[in-house]
Amino acid sequence: MHSSLDDTAALLSIADELYGAAAEIPISTATGYGIGLAEDVEDQIRRLGFLLSSFANTVAVQSRAPRTHGGPPARTHRRVIMEAHAAGTVGKALAELAEAMVQVAILQDRPSRYHPAVRADTIRSAHATLDSLFNSARRRLHHAACQLHRSADHLYRPVAPATSSTTEPRLPPSPPSVTARRPNNR
Repeated sequence: MHSSLDDTAALLSIADELYGAAAEIPISTATGYGIGLAEDVEDQIRRLGFLLSSFANTVAVQSRAPRTHGGPPARTHRRVIMEAHAAGTVGKALAELAEAMVQVAILQDRPSRYHPAVRADTIRSAHATLDSLFNSARRRLHHAACQLHRSADHLYRPVAPATSSTTEPRLPPSPPSVTARRPNNR
């Protein structure tokens, strides 16, 4: 059974992994793509694929948790939901990196297949597309990491006791009525 600190630590660990993955995506390919670009993109795809697998495992394990005694703690359930939301963003970034592999293949295609003018346009287009895909994937991963950090902060906050939002106004005690003090002379 996870405590709230374990759930918080899990979210922060995933957020750090996403920050790291975002930081390792190439910044710009406009000055050249280098021979290792395909390997770098492959490493990132593998890294994000492993994260998605981890998210899926977490959700599957929690779905099999015994429902006796109310099931998993509410904080653990919220953490799993937050991880599932992050998985969607990571999946979109992964798709963008997969598309980036297509652009890398275009850049590494033999120059003899195209007319020099067409080849130059193709290279410029592939570089621009790669930059766009890398920037988008980096933004998505960074956003998911920020969301997980904020969520971790909310998981750790102690829950304040519920207070009534409608309070009864306190009225001062009413003075004794004048008729109550008079003797009844009738």
